[in-house]
Amino acid sequence: MPTTAAETFQSIMNRCFTTVVEVILGRTVREEIFQLLERNGIKPVEISVRFDDVIEVLTRVFGNSTRVFVHMTVTELYKEYSLGAAGFAFGESLKDQIALLREKVVSDLLKPRHYTSIDP
Repeated sequence: MPTTAAETFQSIMNRCFTTVVEVILGRTVREEIFQLLERNGIKPVEISVRFDDVIEVLTRVFGNSTRVFVHMTVTELYKEYSLGAAGFAFGESLKDQIALLREKVVSDLLKPRHYTSIDP
């Protein structure tokens, strides 16, 4: 069970990504994507810490459409932490947005809406 803001952020990011993939492609395809990631050495619990690798694998399969998964994941993260994402547009660096959000969450000890067990 995550206990720090950083661990919780990783858990929430994994959940957001999983939800986004399922909403866009459905549960069956989500399972296929997780199998694809595992064949490429990425376990489901590692999605957030190896997000660059996830993007690379998915880009090989989906091409530039992968940006939709990433953009929606970032948007869901901002929603989960009740932060407005008004300053970020689809064309901006999404990896930078994730890094900025992670930094803000950890430094400000922000709690996600659907998760309450963060130790200071």
